[in-house]
Amino acid sequence: MFNIKLLILLPFCALFATELIQRESIIGVLDWFISYPNQFIVNYAIFFGLINLFYILPRRVYIACSTLLLCLFSVAALVSSQKLMLRGEPLLPWDLRLGKEAFNIVQSFESQSKPEIGFFLIVIIVATAILLGDLFLPKEKYRVGPKILTSLLACSLFCTLTFFVQLEQDFSIRHINWSQKSNYEENGMLLGFVLNAKRMSVEEPPDYGLDNVKNILGQSKAVYPVDPDFRPNVIVVMSEAFWDPTVLEGLNGISFSEDPLPYFRSLTKRHTHGTLLSPVYGGGTANTEFEVLTGLSTKFLPDGIIPYVQFVHKPLEALPTIYKRQGYEATAIHTYDNWFYRRNVVYQHLGFDRFISKEFFIEPEYAGPYIRDTELSHKILEQIRHTDKPDFIFAVSMQAHGPYSNEENPDNKIKVSGNLTPSTKAILENYTNIIADVDKSLEILIEGLKEIKEPTLVVFFGDHLPMLGNNFDVYREAGYFENEDTYEEYLKKYSVPILVWDNYSAAKEQLRLSASFLGSYILERSKKEGSPLTDFLSTLNQKRSNLITNAQYLDHENITEEELAEYNLLQYDFLLGYEYAYLLEPLHKPKPNDIYTLGTESATIIEVLIPDENTLKVLGENFSPNHQIYVNNIPIETRFVDQTVLTATLPDSYLSKQGRSLVVQVKLTDSMNNVISSSNVYTSTEISPDST
Repeated sequence: MFNIKLLILLPFCALFATELIQRESIIGVLDWFISYPNQFIVNYAIFFGLINLFYILPRRVYIACSTLLLCLFSVAALVSSQKLMLRGEPLLPWDLRLGKEAFNIVQSFESQSKPEIGFFLIVIIVATAILLGDLFLPKEKYRVGPKILTSLLACSLFCTLTFFVQLEQDFSIRHINWSQKSNYEENGMLLGFVLNAKRMSVEEPPDYGLDNVKNILGQSKAVYPVDPDFRPNVIVVMSEAFWDPTVLEGLNGISFSEDPLPYFRSLTKRHTHGTLLSPVYGGGTANTEFEVLTGLSTKFLPDGIIPYVQFVHKPLEALPTIYKRQGYEATAIHTYDNWFYRRNVVYQHLGFDRFISKEFFIEPEYAGPYIRDTELSHKILEQIRHTDKPDFIFAVSMQAHGPYSNEENPDNKIKVSGNLTPSTKAILENYTNIIADVDKSLEILIEGLKEIKEPTLVVFFGDHLPMLGNNFDVYREAGYFENEDTYEEYLKKYSVPILVWDNYSAAKEQLRLSASFLGSYILERSKKEGSPLTDFLSTLNQKRSNLITNAQYLDHENITEEELAEYNLLQYDFLLGYEYAYLLEPLHKPKPNDIYTLGTESATIIEVLIPDENTLKVLGENFSPNHQIYVNNIPIETRFVDQTVLTATLPDSYLSKQGRSLVVQVKLTDSMNNVISSSNVYTSTEISPDST
């Protein structure tokens, strides 16, 4: 009976200790148990299988091993909670490759006095008590059969859950790869870790080696003309869920009261346009972005992964790096949270000088829950006017992000008719009106660039089709596509519009290429030198071998198996291999990006005043509504007046001590409570009311 209790309780203790340290609250752990029963059961089952692998050993040795595992998971949970606090992310499988960074996290413990430290010590004490307490237990009667059977069952359970079953499908579990903090909060630390680890495995190509890399690069030199003296601004706009809904016109009686894309359509008559084959449908924006910026293809990676999350953990040559090497400033702009898809970290690895995220927009106009795309256009124009160098700008919008309401909106300007169910028609109509506003944002951008009169290239495209309903409802009812059983329907599902505008050429082409080939095309249109990878892709572009579909449809396209194998080999070398290409061409090896900043210009404190008995007035520059005043490193409630003035009410503790030193700093915090920007520190040695 005692052994049975151990079998049940030791895994539970390990699970409870891990989540307690990770969540820093007993109530938080209990709430998770209740809110996510499936996740709790799977976590417990994995712990049960892992710990009871050792049940075959004598009881005292089994308890000793279990106790050591308990301590190990407690340490991992502690490291995870510290990493979450310091960097906004928990401990991830790929962190195990980053020994130095992990050591830096451990070093930071001594400067932190967080409650989880106490939890950790309690766990160690309890575990030690269990281990020592066993020394006084009577010696067990060792039974070979039950011991072996239990260990085999535990092994089977652990291996099945971690290697063989589809946890998401079989247990209705979400892998939240756009936010690892949310992933661990919902799924628990161990399950979150396992879900990520399942997406790490990429096989090395069988012919991978220095000689083959050298041969491929030797035959892959871009043939387009390069002009070092010509440096146009390059603006790449990835428009969230941008698509032309009028392609449905005439299907099942569908019609639109007016064209939602008049400006976009007018540009297509005079400029390059066509279709871009996206790697995703309805979501997974970061994968399209990854392909465009890096030239790497998600087709060579495991299904369901987000490369930004799993693989981009070192400097990687990408469009920002390439353009910066030729005298450009590289700026990323996104009207959403900086941490989403790890962009705040990834953009540094890709070589951007700065990342202007949602937090740095000053009182922007919203359309529903998202910043309006017109604000993005204004920010791009502002950046162009602000810099002296030519600009490479990569901008990602949010306004057209789903879900789209299935209720009719009487304020909709554009009406949709057709033989659709009321909810489906409402979804299509609401999306159409959103996309009409996106069209206005494109007009603001292009017309603004015409006024600036600098040579400029604009590449505008959608990241994926909108998810119009839960089960392709709009597309199915319209008869646009049913599934992916045919090549034609596959192309419809993954093809998004693309427009290329410039003010320095008469080029007008019909484009049709995969997202990973777009970067090499952009370099060609701007007459800029590329990289070893973009040169390789450029040679494929010349042969029109530039569209990669799912494997079953590859025979419909020009690209050959040999070209795919060479592409895969180069990708492995850059992303996961020994970087032979950089040995052959060392000038292309990207260096750590030390100048990277979040935002544009940091907030600056010029003066601190106390105009009355309890009011603190901070004068400076570059303040935003999201900034908060810190007094002696303690945040206080802050009121935004304008970009030069912030005010706050001083706590009574400061007012009661005349002459106390006052240390003031302004910080910007994101939705994850991470400080992403800080001002200078202003020190006042005397607190006294100032009539100013």
